[in-house]
Amino acid sequence: MHVACSVLALSHLTILKTNFPVDFFFLFALFFATVFGYNFVKYFGLAKFHYRSLTTKLKEIQILSILCVFGFTICFFHLKSSVQWSLLFLGIITFFYGMPLKWISNNSLRKISGLKIYIIAFVWAITTAFLPQLHGGLEVFEFNYIWGIERFVFIFVLMLPFEIRDMNFDDLNLSTIPQKIGLFNTKKLAYLGILVLVFFLFFYNTSRAEIISTSTMLMMLCVFIAKSHPQNSYYYTAFWVEALPIFWWLISISLEILYESGTL
Repeated sequence: MHVACSVLALSHLTILKTNFPVDFFFLFALFFATVFGYNFVKYFGLAKFHYRSLTTKLKEIQILSILCVFGFTICFFHLKSSVQWSLLFLGIITFFYGMPLKWISNNSLRKISGLKIYIIAFVWAITTAFLPQLHGGLEVFEFNYIWGIERFVFIFVLMLPFEIRDMNFDDLNLSTIPQKIGLFNTKKLAYLGILVLVFFLFFYNTSRAEIISTSTMLMMLCVFIAKSHPQNSYYYTAFWVEALPIFWWLISISLEILYESGTL
């Protein structure tokens, strides 16, 4: 649910840029789909082998997932057909991300060497940058693709602390970025990604509130990258780093309110 809130935060940031009206069926559809998709990828392998002896926690996760499926189904039929097809496409990617594929040595997409971080960044970019534009009524050729590139780079950089945390535990066959280039070079790559985001910020954004909120977020991201280490606690990444989109959203909303009220 924490991850789903981050998806909502990034999606709403895109909606704020477009000035489209907020559709709660759309936002709740993303929320329910994210919770179910995350639980499927993370817990399906555990649940299918221990169905009769599921722990209380896993049973609760299963119940939550089922409720999310019902909630998503209700919201799904209130969406435009183009958004429905896009969500189904993303659902297929999520399914094969967690399920082994016989034609690639019974590995899921997440197990393919070096591919995991790019799939996650791609799915998040489509979900949070392009789907809000599609739902708002824009055609594919009308999309602002810069926003999609920005979001892809942002998620890519945001994932690096997770890869750093797991670099000593991940299967070497995964060939994660820290495993291939080391901790120091991974951080340099992250800072390079942040510089790309700074370039986009000052050359493709005009809102003063957006510049201030995004600059603040990027400074926080720099701090998270600097402090990333294989010995970081689980909650350093799973809570604080993962919450950065929510912090970004809160800062953006607060500044928008202050500017509209004339306080700033």
